[in-house]
Formats: sequence, structure tokens, C-alpha cells
Amino acid sequence: MRPLHTLVKLSLLFVIPFCSLAQADFELGMSYYETKEFDKAYKEFYEAAQYGDHDAQNNIGVMHYRGEHVEKNTVMAYAWMALAAQADMNNSTAIHTKIYTRMNESDKKRADDEYKKLFNLYSDASIERKLTPTFTGANINAKQQRPIKTVAPSYPTSMLRQGKSGFVDTIYTIDKNGNTRDHIVTYATSKDFEQAALLVLRKFQYEPMTINNKPVDVNGIKKRFIFEMEDTEYNKKKLTKIIDEKRAQAKNGNSSDKLGFAYFLEAIPALVSDFEITDNPNEWYVSAATQGSGAASYFLGRNILYGNMCTQDNTQSMGWLLKAAKAGISDAQYMLAIESFSGARFEKNEEKGFYWLKRAARSSLVAKLRYAWILSTHPDAKYRNGPLATEQIETIEKNYTDKQTYYKTKAAVAAENGDFKAAIKWQKAALEDATELALPLNNLEQQLASYTAQKPWREEI
Repeated sequence: MRPLHTLVKLSLLFVIPFCSLAQADFELGMSYYETKEFDKAYKEFYEAAQYGDHDAQNNIGVMHYRGEHVEKNTVMAYAWMALAAQADMNNSTAIHTKIYTRMNESDKKRADDEYKKLFNLYSDASIERKLTPTFTGANINAKQQRPIKTVAPSYPTSMLRQGKSGFVDTIYTIDKNGNTRDHIVTYATSKDFEQAALLVLRKFQYEPMTINNKPVDVNGIKKRFIFEMEDTEYNKKKLTKIIDEKRAQAKNGNSSDKLGFAYFLEAIPALVSDFEITDNPNEWYVSAATQGSGAASYFLGRNILYGNMCTQDNTQSMGWLLKAAKAGISDAQYMLAIESFSGARFEKNEEKGFYWLKRAARSSLVAKLRYAWILSTHPDAKYRNGPLATEQIETIEKNYTDKQTYYKTKAAVAAENGDFKAAIKWQKAALEDATELALPLNNLEQQLASYTAQKPWREEI
């Protein structure tokens, strides 16, 4: 998914382009602008501008020029547009240059001063410094995600007969009840290993993470399942050699090489428990992200949000997640949505939550399923939409990996649409599945009782 640029031409003394990206929170700002909600539009543009979005910086300049939400001010219009231009600041044909040439000497001096202030705060180099976290060797998050129950996968008979070893890399969410959902396999050496890993991952249970005594979701958890013929520890000398080789490749390579090395470093604890890692994966994520890797921006934003081998910082996390979302990384869009809904780490903003979730649902089944759930269970009627929820979930196949979430969502959607017979059927399927997985049944039973009483389920996000 790549940025699509649109130009909305404004009739001024000359034509000023009002740039719009068909993604990121920039589009949300444009939607507010088009409905003349200039206060909200300015807020969205300003947020993106603080994280180095040149188009947002330019749009703030346009709003200053037109006097929308802020007083008309050609000095500030020039300063923001020049900031957006940065490397091309002295282009004689650029809009900000034309504005500057029409100023008197006094206004030019003020414009130069305002530009310098903005440049010191929001230049590309300043933004990079602000977004770079303090790297640490401690994984704070490990203490907050204490496993209550984990299960070792069974070795697939087909792989055992062939004498094959392998591994499966997964990413998932620990929900506010401590159960896992949103299971995604990022890589598997075989389909049989993948199925074995997902089967047990669905059984995992954790102590829920709480913020201000409120249980919250933890997204983007990574785990590697290793299948080896012999129960032996990975050879440390061999691992050291591999790390040295990958480090050299990353140092001299492109963003993909740096991303791959960072991801490999995070997988090492799954290979051997007491191996000392001298490289911090987040440093390599930073290198990859600054070279344009959206995936690296996502993993970095996720690690900063949870304090994984770096200091925890919500503002820095938001910056990297926005960069990843702008690059079309649906996992980043999904994380921004969930955090905007909960208000635990980012500012609570349900309009923004729905915007990001809708964006993520275009390419992510995980987001599509979550979207259907919220559309069916939100306590506020203005956010519920049974028919739209049906559209979302009907595009998901019945053999979807996360059966528990799929069954519960099917039930909630049916109940919201008044089909309580179907709701009861799907909720019983969820209960049966949870029983087989040995998961807690209390919430599922409460939902079933609600449907039996002909009442849709309502749940705070």
C-alpha cells in the first residue's frame, strides 16, 4: 500500500496545493476539513506535523494563510510551508517563496524567526532525535506479561517420520482477560508445524496487564515455536557465528537486512534461554526505519509502547506507529485503533479508533473481525451498525484460525441484528471450543445468558 497524493486547489492570490494522503491520520484530518470542522482538522494535521509529516506541515501553513481555525497570518503560513519544503526551501517557484516575496522587510524578519523556531522543533533531524528511544538491556514487559498457562506443541507425526526440524514465528494479542487472540503466523517452515503451534497458542493464558488498575490489551506479542528432533540446547558458538554474520550483513546492507537482523535478535530467547545479547534490536529497528522500512517502524513503535529493551514512551511510540501506518502496515493501524479506543496509553478518541480500525480492516482479517465485534457490542448506539458488522464478518472463512474470537463475534453480530437463534448457536460453539482449550468460561456463559434472554451483548472497549 503506497501513499496516494491528491491536490485540492484553493482560490487564493495564486493556487496553493492542499495535499492529502489517502491514509494515516491525514485522511481523518481531510475528512474534518471537508465538513468544515476546522478545529478537528487542525488538530490532526498538527499531530502529524509534529512527527515530521511534510504534507501536514504544509496544510497547517494553508490554514494559517486562509484563517481557518486560526487567525489569518501570512508569516506563520510561510514558516509552516517552508518547514514542509525543508531541503527545497530556497526553490524560487515554490509557494512559500512567493508568499515571502510579497512581504515587507519587517514581516520577512518575523517569518525568518518563526521558521527557525519551527525548524528547531520539527525538522527531519530534530524529529529523528526526539523519536529515538533510550536503549536498555532490560525487558520491562516480560514482568508484566506473566504466563499462567503455556503448552508445548506436539511434534507433527508427518514431520517426525521425515526427520524434519523447523520453527514457527507468531504474533498475537493478549486480551484484557489474559487469553490470546489475533494469532498471525509470520513465517513457518511447514504447514504442519504451523498448525501444531497455533493449536497450543490458543490455549495460552496470561496474567492480564493493567494500567491504572484497568485490564488492557497487549498487541504484537512475538513468539517462536521451535521443533527439533533432539531436546538439546542450541549450540552457542554456532549462534554467535550466525549473529556476527548477520550483523555484518545488516551493517553493510539495506533496510531489509537491518530489519531481519533486529527480528532475529528478538527471537534468540526462544532459541536459547541464557544467551547474552550484546546488540539491542531496537537500534537496528531505528536504522531500518530511518531508511524507510514500515515494518521496522511498527516493531519499534510497539517495543517503545511496552518498554521492551528501551524506555517506555507513549509519544515516541505514537510517532513510529504513525510512520508505519502511513507506510500501509495494517498491524500498526490496528494497534493505533485499539490504543485510541482504550485510552490507556494514547489519548482516548473513539472517532480516531474507528478510523484506524476501518483502515486496517481493508487488508487485515484480525482488524476486520475486531471491527465487526465493536460494531455489534459498543454501548453507544451511534457507533453500532449491525449490517456493516455482517459485511465484515461474512468475508472471513469459517475455518479462521482464531475460532474462539470468530465464534464469539458471529454470535454478537447475529444478536445485534436480532437473530438470537443464530447467536445462541454460535455462542455455544464458542463455549465448546473454550472447553476443549481449557479456557475460562465465565464471560462466555454471561454472553450466552444475554442472548438466551433476547438481549444483544454490550461491552466497553
